Amino acid sequence: MKKRSLVCSLAVVCLVAACVTINIYFPAEEVRSAADRIVNEVWGEGNGQTPSSPTESAPSVEPGPTGFLKMLVGPSTAWAARGVNGADINISTPQIRAIKAAMKQRTGDLRPYLDAGQIGIGQDGLLKVRTLEGLDLRGRGQAQRLVNAENQDRLRLYREIASEIAKNPERTATPAQVQDIFADSWRSQAAAGWYVEAGDGTWRRR
Repeated sequence: MKKRSLVCSLAVVCLVAACVTINIYFPAEEVRSAADRIVNEVWGEGNGQTPSSPTESAPSVEPGPTGFLKMLVGPSTAWAARGVNGADINISTPQIRAIKAAMKQRTGDLRPYLDAGQIGIGQDGLLKVRTLEGLDLRGRGQAQRLVNAENQDRLRLYREIASEIAKNPERTATPAQVQDIFADSWRSQAAAGWYVEAGDGTWRRR
């Protein structure tokens, strides 16, 4: 009898765990929309391709947990099991605004190197020094400093966005997941004449 009771208890725990975690997801479309807006803001209107407006759809609502499950898991955890789509990601926190402002201010210094092809956009969305041709010693140092500073800010941005996503118990995100989506936006909105790294490691001019 005790053994059967233990088995039943374990089954209930597994059922509750499944209900709690089944709807925790990575909001890829929301991140893509945020990435397009941020890249467009940092590089300016008309820099590359205009980001497409996300298709609006009605939020999907799945049945919430039964009263029995609510009693077991409590109100806060039961909310995570409801599967209701949350609001857009908050990209206006003080930290994110400060990072965006720093990158936007740096864009003017980066453009000459991007236009000349000395700096390119890597397949991971980070900047790379492609060539030092045509640069004197001072220019080489400046190019590398700009690349380092920009990449540090981009990685900080991804961490902040992942942190904001994680505040919603229905969602999960890692900085690497955010970076993968931002990489597409940086590359697709690159201006004509800029170099973008292809998947095979070769550089192609837009």
